[in-house]
Amino acid sequence: MISHFFAESNIVHTLQHLLSHTAQNVEDLCKLCVAASEDSVVMALNVHGLMPFANHPEFVYPYSCMSIEQLQALKGHCASAHAGIACQYDNDVFLLNIFPEAMSLDKGLLLFAGACILLRGLSQTKTTHRGVVYSFLSQTPELLRHHANVFFFQIVNAGSFKQSAVHDAARLLEKHNVHV
Repeated sequence: MISHFFAESNIVHTLQHLLSHTAQNVEDLCKLCVAASEDSVVMALNVHGLMPFANHPEFVYPYSCMSIEQLQALKGHCASAHAGIACQYDNDVFLLNIFPEAMSLDKGLLLFAGACILLRGLSQTKTTHRGVVYSFLSQTPELLRHHANVFFFQIVNAGSFKQSAVHDAARLLEKHNVHV
């Protein structure tokens, strides 16, 4: 079930949608990647979508953004899973179903996905008195390189990343032709 959301072919898409309810800036991307590296992946569902990180219910992957295959995987998992626990967080109620084994994400894949989002145009939103303004990070190579360095520094130092995860991320970035 996890592979439908966090495999090489779809992890970038998943992380982008997990950021959809944030300001979508570099700090939010770092917070998401740290949460994903530290927490076990859980099957927590609320009325809005999937909340895959145990200690971070603010990251929700909306059902409306999921592919048919992802929705079918969720439905199949729910049908075959043991009874879950109904939980309440603030004003939200959600169903939590713990996987039998602790599921964690591949750290190299996580670094790759975060770098892809950052280098391919992480957008920022700002609320003003006239509405919401969307802007993309500057596309100058120097500024993108700076943001990428800050991102990698914060993520690698915040989590338990091994040097091999950084090499795996660099290999995947090269494979998918993602450059600054």
